[in-house]
Formats: sequence, structure tokens, C-alpha cells
Amino acid sequence: MDKFRIFYVCNRQPSDKNFPGTFEIGNRYIGRAFNDLFEITPKWGSDIPSKLIPRKIFDQYFELVKT
Repeated sequence: MDKFRIFYVCNRQPSDKNFPGTFEIGNRYIGRAFNDLFEITPKWGSDIPSKLIPRKIFDQYFELVKT
């Protein structure tokens, strides 16, 4: 099991065109977190590249959820 794996929900549509793919409000996603950096992508394991963002930006658009 990946100890850095996180599950998160999109609370607000990212308006920044630098975000990978398209996130939909209310959908649950998988990513990774370490050292207050979050690796996000709309579909983990696909060809869509992931993006590393700081917690401040992550908290603007997403919310961590328990598994």
C-alpha cells in the first residue's frame, strides 16, 4: 500500500488552465501527498500528467476525505 496515497473531492472547479485534465465538482479522486505538496490528476494511472501543488492551492479547490 502506498503510504502517501490520498483521496480527495473537488469542491470548486479549478479555473487555472495549468491544472491537468478536467476536475468535476463532487467527484472523488486519488492522488499522493508528501511534505505539504499534493500530486493531483483527474484519473490516476492514465496518460493525463499529474501536477504537484502546495497545500494552499489544494485547499482552495479540493478537500481530503477518509477512505
